[in-house]
Amino acid sequence: MKNSVLIAIGQANIEPWTKIWKEGQEKTWIKVKVDGSKVVHYQSKNAPFLIRKFDDLHEKIRYRQILGLWQGRFDKIITKFISRKIPEYFYNVNRQILTVNSWSTYFFYGQRNIALYDWFLKDTDTDFLYVTNSSSYINQRNLLRVIEQFNPNETIYAGNIYLNGESDEFISGAGKLLSRKSVEVIRDNWHKHSHETLEDVTLGRFMKSMGISAIPLISVLVPTVDAVETLPDSILCSEFHFRCKSEEIPRKDVEIMRLLHDRISAVT
Repeated sequence: MKNSVLIAIGQANIEPWTKIWKEGQEKTWIKVKVDGSKVVHYQSKNAPFLIRKFDDLHEKIRYRQILGLWQGRFDKIITKFISRKIPEYFYNVNRQILTVNSWSTYFFYGQRNIALYDWFLKDTDTDFLYVTNSSSYINQRNLLRVIEQFNPNETIYAGNIYLNGESDEFISGAGKLLSRKSVEVIRDNWHKHSHETLEDVTLGRFMKSMGISAIPLISVLVPTVDAVETLPDSILCSEFHFRCKSEEIPRKDVEIMRLLHDRISAVT
């Protein structure tokens, strides 16, 4: 029997993410129905106004050399008080959306993910979970081909590796593949999760502490329409994860996805 995959798209329920989801993903790769692959969305509740403003400020400071260093130290203190309990969640079957009873902020992104992991184990029998975001285009058929090389009963943690070979290497949160066994390890040891920094960085440290090594998978960056137009047909036919995070303001993720979809449809 072939391996199956659940693709879970995490997003904030605000612009521009809602438009990218509705006008980009929903009208391109998600509408392609493929046996063995299912797509769901998962999101947290919108945070109160003041909490959102604090989260925005936190995000801006994080990239500043001195202030970011002090903020990181502050984060290590404040995140010790974040609950390690799995938050409540509700899955809307008709809309295929998992809503987590947690705020949509930097600090609580880990809570959104652990709710997804718990739901995945309790309510599905799928072999693999592929966690991605609103700016990603997934070729589902090619993803299914990739997961055939893996065993869902082994601890698989795979994707585009950052800081490859260094002590803090981690899989990008834009696209991480987890076997059912790995999701069990995360859920059953959640009390050891630190929440100290970006969700994907923290998960990388957590997986290393569990003795699980990162496995590299290719992610294709297409930040502009021009980048899509110059992609070789061989890449369009073989790869599964295309990162359509636009560099422009206003963002053009939707235009990039639609052109990418047209090109993939024409050659496959």
